Amino acid sequence: MTETNASIHVLADETLGGIKREYVEVDRKAEVGEKIVIVNADVQCEEPYHNGYRFEVESLLGCSRGIQTACHRDIFDFEYHVLEPTDIVHIDGRRYELTDRKAEVGEKVIVTKSDDFPKGFIAEVEIIDDSYEDISFYLTEGIDGNFFLDGTNESYRVLIPVEAAEDEPKPADPIDVIASLAQEVAELKRKVSDLETVVERHERINGRHNCEIDTLYKDNRTLGEELARLAAEAGKETEVGAKALAEAFVALRRAGL
Repeated sequence: MTETNASIHVLADETLGGIKREYVEVDRKAEVGEKIVIVNADVQCEEPYHNGYRFEVESLLGCSRGIQTACHRDIFDFEYHVLEPTDIVHIDGRRYELTDRKAEVGEKVIVTKSDDFPKGFIAEVEIIDDSYEDISFYLTEGIDGNFFLDGTNESYRVLIPVEAAEDEPKPADPIDVIASLAQEVAELKRKVSDLETVVERHERINGRHNCEIDTLYKDNRTLGEELARLAAEAGKETEVGAKALAEAFVALRRAGL
């Protein structure tokens, strides 16, 4: 059985002894021996197939038009995506990452090349012998007794446990992303509207203050003009009074008083 989750496919990998491995869809032209998945089926005269069908490429069609599968279906390049293997494998219900480094005691490894062990053989490292040029160690799982694996001409990958799927960050749903962006835009619009309201209120207050200042200026100028007029009138009355007093004094002198 195989599993599919969006663009991730879990398929048996014969290069690892049939252990399930995660593959991802890639939109490119396939090469001989690669796996493909149909994403845009355009059946011509072949036996029917549908989106989601997976095939292995046996040969390439001429003129770079497409590929031919092992079951002799001719498929155009626009019909498929290539399934590229990742470093994630599924073993006993758990996910592990294939890591290319020197193993440590207690770690699990998977054999990828050996004269003594089959591909995909999994075991735990019990002893490491550093006296060799590369690495040699004893395996303690899967076979009775300890068996020696020589890293100078045999190869393996370390199996590093991957966090459970529910603990891993999930890719964002486009709908959730759009909804989140819409909320952010609405919030920004609200802040801009609030800012515009504050600016308008300040402009109204400043306008009112300017009007009040202008009114006070006009009132002060009018008051100054009125004071100047009253002072001028008072001066004229004083001048008239003084002249009248002088004429009366002269008259009295002439009368001999």
